[in-house]
Amino acid sequence: MSRVSTNNVSLRYVIETSLEVAPTTGWRLTEPNAINAYGEAISTVARRPISNVRGRRKGTVTDAVSGVEFEGDLTMSSFEDFIEGFVFSEYANVEFDFTHPKVKGSALNATATGYAFGAALSTFTNGTLLAGKMVFAASGAITLVYARGYLLAANNGLKALNADVTGASTEVTVSGLSVETAPANARVEVAGLRTDDLTLTITGSTATLVSAGDITDWSTYGLRAGQYIHIGSSTTLGAVQNAYSSNTVYGYARISSIAGGTLNLNKLDSHLVGGPFGPATIDVMFGRFVRNVSVDADSNDTRYLERTYQFEAAYPDLGGVGVDEYEYAKGNFANSFALSLPLADKSTATWGFVGTATDDITASRKTGPSTALTPVRTAAFGTSTDIASITTDVVSAVSDICFKDMTLTILNNETPEKCLGVRAASFVNSGAFEVSFEGQMLFTNKAIVNAVKNNTTVTAAVILKNQDGGIAIDLPSMTLGGGDREFPVDASVLVNLTGETFTDPTLGYDIGISTFANVPTIRS
Repeated sequence: MSRVSTNNVSLRYVIETSLEVAPTTGWRLTEPNAINAYGEAISTVARRPISNVRGRRKGTVTDAVSGVEFEGDLTMSSFEDFIEGFVFSEYANVEFDFTHPKVKGSALNATATGYAFGAALSTFTNGTLLAGKMVFAASGAITLVYARGYLLAANNGLKALNADVTGASTEVTVSGLSVETAPANARVEVAGLRTDDLTLTITGSTATLVSAGDITDWSTYGLRAGQYIHIGSSTTLGAVQNAYSSNTVYGYARISSIAGGTLNLNKLDSHLVGGPFGPATIDVMFGRFVRNVSVDADSNDTRYLERTYQFEAAYPDLGGVGVDEYEYAKGNFANSFALSLPLADKSTATWGFVGTATDDITASRKTGPSTALTPVRTAAFGTSTDIASITTDVVSAVSDICFKDMTLTILNNETPEKCLGVRAASFVNSGAFEVSFEGQMLFTNKAIVNAVKNNTTVTAAVILKNQDGGIAIDLPSMTLGGGDREFPVDASVLVNLTGETFTDPTLGYDIGISTFANVPTIRS
């Protein structure tokens, strides 16, 4: 008798081209710690007629609910793969990843002079989006890129452009590479820019970052209000380089607005104090930005997207020893995402999907999953060493903020739509977008409880970083609930909080998420 060992099961996914239709390319491997649900849950109803037999009759299948839920360590790969689906929006600057399907769709071979497209960039889908944004100027701004996944060490890491990227470009021109055919999961992405004319002026909790002329419009680089930047880049050992005042003034800040060559900043890192500083040679690190947007596309919200996923569960030996079988869950909408930050542990995420149907298990495998890409950014985020910042204006002094645990939840309230004659779902309805917060912190200030009682609008942000990059999660407007205290003996008084976000009247979203290709890994 053959059997299927849980440890041998593999889970792969692909973004569908249309509902229940999977492409033959683009499949990716996941790394779950647990698969909580997979496929259809079948409901049956037995017949129970009034009869002297006193027994039930064979019933019938009445319903099937399809879905997928799995829990895994939070990594840059898993987060970036799925987060667009959960906020129902594309990255606002998706083209910053040279190897993204919208730009080229495959890895870039390393040559003696750069990362090669294999043809002019303009020949690839939307490749010209990069033209004019990725610049090199000997006396001006220089775009920084970050490469990873290459076998040769020289081809990985932070690189500075040696030439502009235009529609006619056939490569990302950088120095110091070794010739290599790129592995399938190698990637090159924009990491920031370097210039020598930036002045940082800090005024309380806000700041300005002003270019004297090298940068005439920050938005040219794809930056926008609500996105986070990091002043200072990472050395090979994770320390800070190219920051202010001999690299001691560095850190994260949120863009509140852009005015040509001026970035107006708020939500400053605790290391951004003093000044003014500059001008000096500074690396400003940034990456991609995504936030929830309205359904109605307009000049501000053009990225709304209902994305569906198809999953493959591979069951080794299910058809007999040496005979694998496969099950495909189709039409999966991103429903619930829970990010957990427990005390002295690693961060985990639970991803929940609501689907339309699941195919019968078969020995016939679809084209594509067998060559699924293996994730390359797989370092877990530790909750002791990899949290760069947790900020809230509930307690203004950073030194007074001490969270014991935290959970952030995104819920899309997906519900299957049933029709007569269809066993599973014909459609899935997307409900209200909700972001919730739950956590426990030390009772350091009565303002915590007062904010609950007064229904005060508060803001919060969590920033994670490791050797694979960084994630800044911004909750610009929310109200708090709870506020009940715990009084453990021989310990500190604790306060339990919940939070519910609402659409920020200025920024226009509930949650803003900035990802970084590379940031310093030293502790703040």
